[in-house]
Amino acid sequence: MQAQVINLMERLQDEFNLSYIFIAHDLSVVRHISDRVGVMYLGRIAEIGTDEQIYDHPTHPYTQALLSAVPVPDPETRGSRERIILTGDVPSPANPPSGCRFRTRCWKAQAKCAEEVPLLAVPERFKGTDSPAAHESACHFAEEKDVVHAA
Repeated sequence: MQAQVINLMERLQDEFNLSYIFIAHDLSVVRHISDRVGVMYLGRIAEIGTDEQIYDHPTHPYTQALLSAVPVPDPETRGSRERIILTGDVPSPANPPSGCRFRTRCWKAQAKCAEEVPLLAVPERFKGTDSPAAHESACHFAEEKDVVHAA
């Protein structure tokens, strides 16, 4: 049933030149249907870019952790992926932490993360480059991390 609905959405999109805002937790469906993807954490955009940029060149630690959890169907490549296990509890959306909302679960967090809300921007080291990692990320310490994921 889900595949039929998605196929109908794609057909209507092509036929009527439509745009959708598609909100989902199923990362494989999001990749299938989307040209641009925004990853949110506690109500804020953590990273935004094309489907290729987000899935193949994630720069935000939350996106990297999400993608590391996607099951890999190929047993040969399954072992070559680093699984990122987040620790700690998800903060309350009603009372989010100061600074970066992800900092309480982030392995890269430093003092700056508690003091300053990171702006959604292309990381400085990727600005002006043709790198697929040159897309917007809301992290003070954004860096590209290749991930193995389901195709």
